[in-house]
Amino acid sequence: MKRLCLLSAVVLAMACSEKEKPAISVQLFEAQLADDARGPYYAGWDTVSFSPSAQDAPIVYVVAPEPLLTEWNITAFKAGLEQLDKTQVVTARINAYAERKMRDFCAQPANLKRPLGLKIGERWLNFLPLLNPVTDRIALRGFQAAEIDRLQRYLDNR
Repeated sequence: MKRLCLLSAVVLAMACSEKEKPAISVQLFEAQLADDARGPYYAGWDTVSFSPSAQDAPIVYVVAPEPLLTEWNITAFKAGLEQLDKTQVVTARINAYAERKMRDFCAQPANLKRPLGLKIGERWLNFLPLLNPVTDRIALRGFQAAEIDRLQRYLDNR
C-alpha cells in the first residue's frame, strides 16, 4: 500500500511539473484616450501606450481596471478571412452573462463611439469603438492565426 501511495505521488508530481502552454487570455476593456479621460470616473484606470503599427506613433489610452468580456464569456467563434494586415476578425458568440453586460454598456449611445481595448495575453490588438449594439455576438479584430488556434483549443478543452 505504501508503494502504491508513493508511486501515485511520483506520477502526480511528474504530471504537475510538465510545462503546458498557458490558456489563452482574451480581454475586452472599456477605454478612453488619455487626453479625454478627466474626472473621478477614470480614477484607478491603467495607462496603455498603443501603436497600431511599427510606423505609427504610440497613442496613449486609459483602460478600465476590469474587463467587459474575457475568454470565459466566449462560447463559440468563427474566424474570418485574413485581412490586409495579416490578422483575422473573430466573430464570437458570447454567453448570457456577457450579453446582459454588453446590452447594459450599449444602452448608453455614447459608449458605442468610445474605444474598447482588446488584449490577448500581454499584446494589445486594437482600440476600436463598437459602433453598433452587441447582441449575442461580437466582432473582435486583430487576431493572429496562432491565437485563433489557441482560442479554439481552449474552447474545446473547457
